[in-house]
Amino acid sequence: MRNKRLVILLFVLFFAWPHTSHSQILVAPGQTAAALAQKLAGQGVTISNATLNCAAQANGFFNVVSSNLGLDSGIVLTTGRAATSGGTYGINGYSASLASNDNGLPGDPMLPPLAGETTLDACALEFDVIPNGDSIKFNYVFSSEEYMNAVCGPYNDAFAFFISGPGIAGSQNLALVPGTNIPVTINSINDGIPGSTGHIANCTSIGAGSPFTAYYVDNSNGTTLTHKGLTTILQATHAVTPCATYHLKMVIADAGDPLYDSGVFLEAGSLSTGNFNINTVAQLPYDTASLFCIKGCLPGRFRIRRSTVSTEAKTVRFITAGNAISGVDYSPVPDSVVIPANQAYADVVINGLPTPLAGTKTLQLFIKSPYSCSGTNNIVDSASLLIYDTLHISMITPDTVICGNETVQLQVAGDSFLFYNWTPSSGLSNASVQDPAASTDTTTTYVVTTSLPGTSCPAKTAEIHFQVRLTPHIAINPDTAICVNAPVQLNAATTQSNLYYSYSWTGPNGFTGTLLSPTLAKATSANSGLYSLTVRIDTNNCQATASENLTVITPDTPIVSPQVTYCLNKQADSLKANGSGLLWYTGTSDTASVFAPVPPTNEIASYTYYVTQTVGSCESPRAGIEVEIKKCCDGNIFIPNAFTPNNDGRNDKFEAITDYGYRINSMYIFNRWGQIVYDGQAGIWDGNFGGSACEIGTYFYKIEFGCIIGGITERVGDVMLIR
Repeated sequence: MRNKRLVILLFVLFFAWPHTSHSQILVAPGQTAAALAQKLAGQGVTISNATLNCAAQANGFFNVVSSNLGLDSGIVLTTGRAATSGGTYGINGYSASLASNDNGLPGDPMLPPLAGETTLDACALEFDVIPNGDSIKFNYVFSSEEYMNAVCGPYNDAFAFFISGPGIAGSQNLALVPGTNIPVTINSINDGIPGSTGHIANCTSIGAGSPFTAYYVDNSNGTTLTHKGLTTILQATHAVTPCATYHLKMVIADAGDPLYDSGVFLEAGSLSTGNFNINTVAQLPYDTASLFCIKGCLPGRFRIRRSTVSTEAKTVRFITAGNAISGVDYSPVPDSVVIPANQAYADVVINGLPTPLAGTKTLQLFIKSPYSCSGTNNIVDSASLLIYDTLHISMITPDTVICGNETVQLQVAGDSFLFYNWTPSSGLSNASVQDPAASTDTTTTYVVTTSLPGTSCPAKTAEIHFQVRLTPHIAINPDTAICVNAPVQLNAATTQSNLYYSYSWTGPNGFTGTLLSPTLAKATSANSGLYSLTVRIDTNNCQATASENLTVITPDTPIVSPQVTYCLNKQADSLKANGSGLLWYTGTSDTASVFAPVPPTNEIASYTYYVTQTVGSCESPRAGIEVEIKKCCDGNIFIPNAFTPNNDGRNDKFEAITDYGYRINSMYIFNRWGQIVYDGQAGIWDGNFGGSACEIGTYFYKIEFGCIIGGITERVGDVMLIR
């Protein structure tokens, strides 16, 4: 199996290597142990004595530009390469479906119990940590190329975060499936579909609930990460004794063979104590930002929370910073707060003091760890609060002169959490938003009032004045339908008199005009469409536009047989056409009849008739019908006495030629022995029988002719076939 996997891998790498990188995860490989450990460390922890047992190309810093990894930056430990050559999947992209690498390193003796296999290519980062709190935690994502094909199989690449120290028996693994004691591995977190080398029992036997599909992300079509599968963001956590020294070992290795890489991504700065945190909280239901207070009318609030509720009260100290001045911008606050017994949090209330306008100030609170390590209470979290002088509003859009149909986007400087109300509301897109659009045809002053309901903060107002210039009012024809070829006038009028106007029409088929009511002399289908008139007052350049839609109705021409023949002195039928509302015309006459004409047949002649179709009062173009009166079955029948079927284009076929009115009912050709060599109604013999050319000689025919006015005539004779 191992040799087969190696052959496949070499084949993929050979054809994929030259491809161009499309990386969205940037990796800087080959970092030192100290650099990796410090990159991981966050607030409230002290790192020391870092060691690294790992190939240089197997570790590094990562920074996400765009990816489904879920983490922004941090460190990565792998069993192969931390940075590949870029492309379709890639830890920083890779052009093939795999980026496997054998680093030729041994495994780690602590991992086989987790993997169930011998391990190879281990990468281990170890260091000591002193937590300034009673727990430690960090965030990570595990990924692997073993996903898909090797799920529930023997290649169960493993990793672990071992912690040892005071209060911990031996070494315990922090990399556990949330809410369980089951290690995070390929076989414990996956899509639940065994690979080609796997069996579902290898997954379900790990423990109740395994495999845990909710924590799995399918990356088979990923574009930024080589590994075909990964976990969601998981958190490793463990209770510790504050200020005690603990040892962490972060290790990952291949299981079973050194091919097909796995990796673990650890979030930068996420290794921290989880004791206490601070944030600002909402003062009102609509205050979603929770980052402000207003002097004299709306207090602010910091909330300090502990991760575990205790039966003991806890005093948490903090320090203040920022440009807000205690006793000037806000009432002095103590340097600590007590979280009562059996409570999860305590609040620090900030009351802003009314002062002359001094601009927005910032107040920061940094909370200290309640535990003093080496005589130092480290900062474990912080939050900021904005202190406003008062409700603030000012009109950005200046007073302006507009034409009566213009729309102006109003702009007001003010905070988004305030409530806005505009008066009057007429002409506004929304009278309850900060920046509505305004459109008015009368001179108007709009006033906006901002308030903060539920507080004692006084409302503030601002206003804008619109002076409206005289603007044209246009009355125009409603939408109109006319018949093709009819004249039409585009009627419009202005309701104000004694003004100087300019007119500009545009319409279909390149139509333009400069008259108030232009005329189309003869409408065609190309004139259908929207006609727009712009009227401008020359003295102030205000203009207005109105439109009407013109539909030119053009009924379809009736469908007819363009040529009809009747026999002399035989009663003719009425002419026919497909259509509705038909009108018939004789010759070039403009007198129409609803009755279809019956051509006269008392003499040989030619006539032309026309027919149209009507829709309402609209009439289609005329369709012509040519009628010819001929003599029928009173002419000659010519039958040749010889033909030469040699394909020279002359006399190649035997056929009878008749005047108008005859049809061939049947034709038989016999050879000299009386055998029929042709039998058909086409009346044309090509000199062949049964697919073969007939011999030269005399053949006999019997042809029956029918006349279209009735009667039958027969001709018999012989014909010479010559080649």
